[in-house]
Amino acid sequence: MTDQRKIKVLYLINALHVGGAERVIARTVTGLDKNRYETIVCCLWMGGAAADEIEKAGVRVINLDAKNKLDFGILFRLYRLLKEHKIHIIHSFLFHANMLGRIVGRLAGVPIILSSERTMGMESKHRLLLNRITASLADKIVTVSEAVREFAIAKIGITPDRLVTIYNGVDLSEFLQSPNSERIEEAKRELGIAPSHVVVGTAGHLEEEKGCEYLLQAAAQVSAQDGKVTFLLVGDGSQRAKLEHLAEDLGISSNVIFMGYRNDVPKILSVMDVFVLPSLYEGLPNALLEAMAACRPVVATQVGGIAEVVADGETGILVPPRDPGALAGAICVLLEDRERAREMGIAGRKQVERLFSVEKMVAKTEALYEELIGEKMGNKEALKLKLQSSKPTDLTD
Repeated sequence: MTDQRKIKVLYLINALHVGGAERVIARTVTGLDKNRYETIVCCLWMGGAAADEIEKAGVRVINLDAKNKLDFGILFRLYRLLKEHKIHIIHSFLFHANMLGRIVGRLAGVPIILSSERTMGMESKHRLLLNRITASLADKIVTVSEAVREFAIAKIGITPDRLVTIYNGVDLSEFLQSPNSERIEEAKRELGIAPSHVVVGTAGHLEEEKGCEYLLQAAAQVSAQDGKVTFLLVGDGSQRAKLEHLAEDLGISSNVIFMGYRNDVPKILSVMDVFVLPSLYEGLPNALLEAMAACRPVVATQVGGIAEVVADGETGILVPPRDPGALAGAICVLLEDRERAREMGIAGRKQVERLFSVEKMVAKTEALYEELIGEKMGNKEALKLKLQSSKPTDLTD
């Protein structure tokens, strides 16, 4: 049963694995004003760990159960869903969900259609064309960084007035600023890390664009100078077997731990002396924000929106992509100068508090919704909804 007094928002995404877009949805639906908004999260073909997290927060998750990417029956299932729940706003994430959200949203008469651009990876020509053609169906397209916004204008051909940047946000309360030595030692024991070793780590999908092969090559250079360094790769993906073989070929298998997907990232970050993000391209990586929220000094490649997060030499060190020598050099600088590393970690936490908190992300999202409610639903209807949400006891359904 839907509450007729509230703005109904449907979030549409391909699947609900653990990833950046999925985290943004989970944090948004739990942070939105529940007296004003009623939310549903809808995935096209698969649930996952993020779905469990969202449902635990009391938000309904619906799986449209697409058999494959060419299952046209999903068009009708999504259309019925939008109509049955009288959705006011559809907000989609990732390419396939964006295409469906724009097209089916318009056909179903949804008043407000939002989609998102989150990456700067070079898509195929047909994807770029479809994105460009359907962009006009969206009222606004949310980009996660100014770099992605510029990419959307230059490479996709989206008009600037249709784009708005809202940075990803992290829940700062999840990350300890100064974990004590006993907790760190205990976590090292649990993770199988030698007590005498310093720890360098990364987190994310083990896919080619994350550049982990260059991190392993850098790890070989660092290990040649100091054998008491453990490298953690948190996450999984199609490149894992290839990366494991590379670690063996480089002779560093004993110093590298492939951890797979984890649901205790804050604890793992607490043992890292340096966090590294060797990506080849990025929109605005949540993993980097989380590492900085945990006061970890960071080394990252200067691609995409990373430079909007990391102030080179102040909150971390930026290096060129595909350059293991530069990665190794930056890692060694932070391992050798622990005071500088500590200061960078503290400065990074302050940067996240200032610009990248979940509260700021949710507030900017709500502000965008309210602006579009006024523009697209008409002043009379918008006022009616506003009055209903502020004085629910005075109204009847």
